[in-house]
Amino acid sequence: MMHRFRASRWSPGNRLFPTVLEVSDRHVTRVKSSLIGRLEESISIRQVSSVTIARGALWSEIVVHSSGGTDPLRSRGHANPDAERLKELIEEYQSNLARIGVADTSGLRACPRCAELVKLAARVCRFCAAEIPIDLTEEADENDETSTARKDWTWD
Repeated sequence: MMHRFRASRWSPGNRLFPTVLEVSDRHVTRVKSSLIGRLEESISIRQVSSVTIARGALWSEIVVHSSGGTDPLRSRGHANPDAERLKELIEEYQSNLARIGVADTSGLRACPRCAELVKLAARVCRFCAAEIPIDLTEEADENDETSTARKDWTWD
């Protein structure tokens, strides 16, 4: 999932073309548009070493530092809550990478037997080989009721 944080047009340097920071489970990207095109800079989530937020009265300056030898991503004019949310997202993705090897855990669920994370569509746990029950939705429950009514009908 891609999260976008747009700088305020009232902040310096963002009047015509505000800077946008995009955070996904794979990378952090700074997009700066201009009259002719746009400049995109990106740092992999695995290479983000730290996030610095300089808070002002209205807006924050965000600096995403890299451990890969590239220049840091700098962006001014973001709302203070947006800057805090961006930092939390990056830290969450990095902790998920360190803990389970996957940054985005939205497509995973816990095995009922061993509590390891497996894909939502998995029917058997890859860690303990236990069968995982399939979660039925309301729509599936309604379809099951109609299918049982059809089974009762005969040609007699």
